Amino acid sequence: MKTLSVIIPCYNEKNTIETLLNKVSGLDIPNWKIEIIIIDDGSKDGTRDILNKYRNKYKIIFHEKNGGKGSAVKTGITHSSGDYLIIQDADLEYEPAEIKSLVEELEKNPDNVIYGSRNLHHVKRKGMYIPRIGVWFITKQFNFLFNSKLTDLWTCYKLFPKEVSDQFVSGGFDSELIFSARISKKGYKISEVPISHKPRSVKEGKKIKYRDGIKGIIVLLKEFFR
Repeated sequence: MKTLSVIIPCYNEKNTIETLLNKVSGLDIPNWKIEIIIIDDGSKDGTRDILNKYRNKYKIIFHEKNGGKGSAVKTGITHSSGDYLIIQDADLEYEPAEIKSLVEELEKNPDNVIYGSRNLHHVKRKGMYIPRIGVWFITKQFNFLFNSKLTDLWTCYKLFPKEVSDQFVSGGFDSELIFSARISKKGYKISEVPISHKPRSVKEGKKIKYRDGIKGIIVLLKEFFR
């Protein structure tokens, strides 16, 4: 039986973290064991008090200072023991039950890295046009530079083998772009499966901003010439 480590970076998510943990702990994937790892990235809104109640049930790591999503994921990777790992945001924009579809794709293509694409889902996305345009442009740039055909590069759901986890670096949102670039340069093929998406408003939660997009463009160019 293989183990899937679900890495959950978390920052100021007191309103969603318990619901999210209930959903992830309810995952039932035949022939797979689920390991849940939560990394609190310096929350100040009471999230830590909630997580403290679960310390005997899950692996929970607390960062004293906020280091960014990439840094939280990197910490989670360090503490993981799974054969494969997947990233799960704590804000309920992504439905944990759909992780099963990524695992099923992996079983069909065991040599691939699997991403969940919000743009392949049968329910068309609405709203959040500026962030979506930014991700569309970044994805097009990535495809051009790395000879790929992805539809949603900056997705949360990335399912990958432990052997490539060392390609994930600490940092902010750009860490995910660096990871995609480096595994592509190593010859790994990225497959996509459709996933749903329920975006929060900017007021409700953290979003990738235009400056993250500009940084992402530069980061991909640096990785291409690296």
